[in-house]
Amino acid sequence: MYLQEILEVAIGLVFVWLVMSVATMSLQEWFGNILNMRARELEKAIIQMLNSEELSRQFYNHPLITNLYRPSKTPGKKGRLPSYIPSAKFSAAVFSMVVQAGTDYSPVRMMTSQINQQLASIKSPEQQKLSKADWNAILETARNLAASGLGSAALDSLKLQLQIYGDKYPEAKPGVDALIPQVDTYYGQFVQEQRLAVEAGADAGLPLRQLRLGLLGLQKVNPRLSASISAIIKQAEGYTLRADQAVAAARTNLETWFNDSMTRLSGTYKRRAQLNAFIIGLVLALLLNVDSVNVATSLWREPTLRQAIIAQAQSYTLPAASQGSSTLGASTNAALQDIPQLQTQLQALNIPFGWVFTAFDTSKRQCSLLPLQAGQVWGVPSENSQGQAVCKGLSDLPPDLISWLVKIMGLLMTGLATTQGAPFWFDVLGKLVNVRGTGPNPSQQQPVG
Repeated sequence: MYLQEILEVAIGLVFVWLVMSVATMSLQEWFGNILNMRARELEKAIIQMLNSEELSRQFYNHPLITNLYRPSKTPGKKGRLPSYIPSAKFSAAVFSMVVQAGTDYSPVRMMTSQINQQLASIKSPEQQKLSKADWNAILETARNLAASGLGSAALDSLKLQLQIYGDKYPEAKPGVDALIPQVDTYYGQFVQEQRLAVEAGADAGLPLRQLRLGLLGLQKVNPRLSASISAIIKQAEGYTLRADQAVAAARTNLETWFNDSMTRLSGTYKRRAQLNAFIIGLVLALLLNVDSVNVATSLWREPTLRQAIIAQAQSYTLPAASQGSSTLGASTNAALQDIPQLQTQLQALNIPFGWVFTAFDTSKRQCSLLPLQAGQVWGVPSENSQGQAVCKGLSDLPPDLISWLVKIMGLLMTGLATTQGAPFWFDVLGKLVNVRGTGPNPSQQQPVG
């Protein structure tokens, strides 16, 4: 019996929610850009994947990742963290870090600080300088050994070089004597693994050898990440015996791991964005007094008001429909104004929005921001045009508890509506306008034949 009226009220409500959602979305994007929220959430996810803040900083300082930084507007200041990282660059950077870990966390590199402390007892500056140069040569040998592949002869050469160093510099001999067994265990385990792989007929190419050595070093400082990447590499090795194909498959699996993590991050970010949209939408509803219950009541009581807002809704949706767009598109951009003009947009709908402030006489009632006593009224002390003291307060507050509950419910409805997003309400509005009319717009109909 009242289907037409109900439909028109629904169109009016959806149109109001759309305007509020557009404003909420704009504010949310503004806050998100200022706080760099997407980049911060991505950084947290990277830290969780790498299981280390130190490795995360190393990851973000990798040349492949620093190229993704957003330029800073301040000259000389470091750019902002990227909001998006391609999975291919993630896998390449992580593999590079793993290979680097083979030298960064090797026993030789880890023992360097202790050796330097022992060498500090050498009194001759020339002798100290020579000892440090010889130790740097050992570090370079270990680095080249890891980069070129391992073998028993190369391992024996490194141990012999350490023995000679200990004999040449007695001050560092205790540290060197403790280091040689660690070197033998660290590299010997890897040499034995490679020897068995070759005997089994597997191709142990240089990139794969470097990855395995890096995982051995990484295992000392980050066992969790080492275990995760080791599982990825072992899974890739099950596909093929060729090392180059195994490395390529491992990189693909690492990209899949990253994409899966980003999918979970997107879900988490969306839920958080909906919560932020509700908070922003509720604050806007409170500031502008956008009460959905009051809007629906006003539209139901006044047919002229319904017709006016429906006309505006049609003019809002038909331009986009004529372009075959079901999203916000250009029509939303035309309606989207600066946030300070939101109240003007709402008032243009001729629906009662906003709070009504009235100047009360302070001779009988005391003006107070927190009226807790009899005779006090909420308001802000001010003066009228004649210079008399007045109290400016809200005059359209609900008179009783039931009215307050209805008001709160209407404001909450507006806040909840904004969580759906402007594209959702734009699509709903277009469908409702079509249902009310005589069918779809001719420009949307597909040609026959």
